[in-house]
Amino acid sequence: MPLLAVAMLAGLIVSLTTPERASAAVEDYRPATYNMQGGGGAGGSKWTTDIPQLMNAGYNVIALQEAGPQPPPTARLLWTSRYLAGNDQWSGWRVYEYEWDPFPRRINLPWHIYWVRTDFSGPAGVNGGRVNLAILSNQDAPEVFIARPTFWGNNGLPSSRPALGIRLAQTLFFSVHAVSPSGNDGAGLLRNIAGLAGGRDWAAMGDWNREPNTLPIQQGMHRYTAGTPTHMGGNGTNRELDYMVSNEAIPGYGGVAHGYGSDHHAVMFRRLAANAGVRLFDAHDGNRVLDVESQNSTTWGSSIVTGNITPGAYGHFKFVPEGFDRYTIRVTKRDSGTNEQCLDARDSRLRRYPCDGSVAQRFDVQYWSDTGELRLKPDNRSTCLGDDTDFGWGTEILTTMTCSKGEARFNFRFDYDPGPNAPLVV
Repeated sequence: MPLLAVAMLAGLIVSLTTPERASAAVEDYRPATYNMQGGGGAGGSKWTTDIPQLMNAGYNVIALQEAGPQPPPTARLLWTSRYLAGNDQWSGWRVYEYEWDPFPRRINLPWHIYWVRTDFSGPAGVNGGRVNLAILSNQDAPEVFIARPTFWGNNGLPSSRPALGIRLAQTLFFSVHAVSPSGNDGAGLLRNIAGLAGGRDWAAMGDWNREPNTLPIQQGMHRYTAGTPTHMGGNGTNRELDYMVSNEAIPGYGGVAHGYGSDHHAVMFRRLAANAGVRLFDAHDGNRVLDVESQNSTTWGSSIVTGNITPGAYGHFKFVPEGFDRYTIRVTKRDSGTNEQCLDARDSRLRRYPCDGSVAQRFDVQYWSDTGELRLKPDNRSTCLGDDTDFGWGTEILTTMTCSKGEARFNFRFDYDPGPNAPLVV
């Protein structure tokens, strides 16, 4: 059974005797997060419709919010913790571990569901209301955690939710569901998670109920996002609420959102992948998308410029390996019967030309030391790509930017989920 650590007034850390594999970092796993909107759905339980799709796609640590009133009925209860952080008025939380095999006809090791009731609107026991937390993993976690909520009432009862965590090797993963609609307990949850983790690597995934750039984080914390709305609120209120915060600075790392049966999209996390469709954004200019200025298929030498925040048809690219850790960056969109177009650094401004294998069309993809930002250095130059220090629509991308300047920073976002096993751009 797993051990317990509780980020309350004091933490309980117990030595472990079970053998474990070597330490791993966040990016060595295949994490995802999904607000299930209660676990049910018109087509049946999302446990049997949506979750197996994430599992089949290769994601192996899945943080769940609004996971419904109970785990799937085919899950087998293995272990129940004592009550955690209770007082005279309230008995506290209990962590339940289940073993679950959603693919019984396969030769398949069972998965583990770690469950905590955070919605006490239903009857006693595990069967609370639908707004409960869970983590699904294909490994048995040797230790589970409850991170202290941010807010408490005068009656000594919590007025916001805790975070549920598990340890895999020496990496901690947490499922977080901040309060709606403000998400103003998120910063406090992060402080409690960081204090519980100590010096270990950790990642907190979930529904933060606020946009990433409005979530206060401490020095040494990093946000990893899909860069697209993840909550479909309707009436023009779609917002990006589901993402990851980690104490690891993971170069070239980001999320990709995919809709299932919930009003939230699932978000899966991975590094930049070769041959995957991506959008490129100018990090120096408010993440305006890179786009082809003149999009006529017969126009060679069209400049690459910053466009709107949402890319047009010609604002999608793929990184194609060319050997020796170099890549061509190809415009995905082209008309039938036309040659494939590549980004080209032969001039002082970045342009689009037919792919010809020349040195001006090969790029060294370098990662900045912080989150997913890229630096793109043409093989024919000692300089990097960068904007011309103007701002707004139509800013041209230079090939002559000093590589250490902020103008040389770019972000990427996936057009679709390439899957966790897609080859990495190094």
